Amino acid sequence: MLNNLLIYRKLLRDGMIKRVERFLSDLEHQNKSKLLLQTDFFNIASRLLEYGFNNNVKTALWKNYLLDLIIEDENIFSLSCEKGKNEVDIAIEMLAKRDLSILRKFIYIDWDVIATKLGIEPLPMLSISKKENLAVDDILNTLANFYYKNGSGILGKYKAFRWENELIGIENPDNIRLTDIIGYDAQKKSLIENTERFLEGKKANNVLLFGDRGTGKSSSVKALLNEYAHRGLRLIELNKNQLVDYNKIISFIRKRNKYFIIFMDDLSFEEHETEYKYLKALIEGSIEKKPDNLLIYATSNRRHLVKETWNDRENSEEVRISDSVQEKISLADRFGIVLTYTSPSQEEYLKIVEGLAEKHKISVDRMKLREKAIQWEMLHNGRSGRTARQFIDYLIGTL
Repeated sequence: MLNNLLIYRKLLRDGMIKRVERFLSDLEHQNKSKLLLQTDFFNIASRLLEYGFNNNVKTALWKNYLLDLIIEDENIFSLSCEKGKNEVDIAIEMLAKRDLSILRKFIYIDWDVIATKLGIEPLPMLSISKKENLAVDDILNTLANFYYKNGSGILGKYKAFRWENELIGIENPDNIRLTDIIGYDAQKKSLIENTERFLEGKKANNVLLFGDRGTGKSSSVKALLNEYAHRGLRLIELNKNQLVDYNKIISFIRKRNKYFIIFMDDLSFEEHETEYKYLKALIEGSIEKKPDNLLIYATSNRRHLVKETWNDRENSEEVRISDSVQEKISLADRFGIVLTYTSPSQEEYLKIVEGLAEKHKISVDRMKLREKAIQWEMLHNGRSGRTARQFIDYLIGTL
């Protein structure tokens, strides 16, 4: 019966769906012995148990498995819904409704009845509640709202991604919040204001976060996802060696109704690396216009991103030495906003420690806490927000 699907036809490729279809056909036409059908039943149940364990689903495993596939499917209906209810062609909506009528029968298979027919004790994790038997119109509207709010396909399942010749969803992105980053209020304010303008569809700038190691540059960008994912923000992690795939990424982004930040962490180029020229053109200067729903946020320990040497200034083979130098330092100029993160003073470092101690409800005498924190930074990695977090982690482990 699923062979008649049109909009959701890609679901036919799923191995579990093929297995269940084959099982139901064998059961209906009595193609196998009862013992073999029991074996097939338990094989299906075992795979669904694995799905439930991996996805923290404990009931109605088959129904939830199939609904997950439907939610994650990228098709002309889901992509239209992502852009808004008014963007859905009436003919496409009717075809989607037709498909969901077919899938609905498959979703609500009564596994208890099948188990009884095969002489098997019903399995509670497969059972469905009769109260949950939604009408087709309810399923259609629920899906349309989901696609619009969360996105279609991989965008509906994940909020953060990395690039490996294609977008790969990140299962467990860092859950840090901006409130977890103590200090650097001016930098965070500028980052928030720029990002909010971006999410409001207004003009916004690419951002370079430059400064000392461990000061919260990367954490500030990652925290934005947790603050604004509900408003359609998505984060794509990209390294400099993948810049050749930039056009593939923007061709995907251009079609989607979400806001994307390409995050390039710890970005810098050695003098022999020429990828920085591609980045310059891609940020500003390429013939192809950058999509309005895309910004680039990069972090670096280098102000100008590209390593400079005295040879750049003393190179006797270069007729116009200043041109060579300017070419290298101009990359950072392509970022409209440059935020500087410097190592904290001792007092700022101690305030970070005290703030983290309060957040984690660590009850230690204030003077003793400050004394131990100073000892820690002297023996370890120097003063930084990262060092403060490492000290607090140590302290938590010893209490």
